[in-house]
Amino acid sequence: MPSPDTTIYNTHVSQSMEKGLSNSGSLASSNSYNQSSSSPETSSTKLPASKASSAPLTDPARVEKRKANTMAARRYRQKRVDQMNTLESQLKDTQTERDAFKVRCARLEGEVETLRALLAARK
Repeated sequence: MPSPDTTIYNTHVSQSMEKGLSNSGSLASSNSYNQSSSSPETSSTKLPASKASSAPLTDPARVEKRKANTMAARRYRQKRVDQMNTLESQLKDTQTERDAFKVRCARLEGEVETLRALLAARK
């Protein structure tokens, strides 16, 4: 006797298949495309057998190329991290400078108000 989970799965699969067959073209045609493109004779994305067998997986040049690529990727990532750290420190410095200017501006505005009050008192 099938378990309830198996029954639900089988029902879902059969409904999906019926929908795929009843749709006029979309899923049914893509399924037939996938089936026909899986054969090695008709596939244009697969490498020819001569190229696949000519480069063994342990080819020293290929290994060195992978190592060089890995090191280049590490250098790039580290450069990006360093650049972000530099930008963050510049941002912090700029924010500190901005805050100092705000304080100076407030102090000068207060001084201007005091001087205006003194001028108004003299008149």
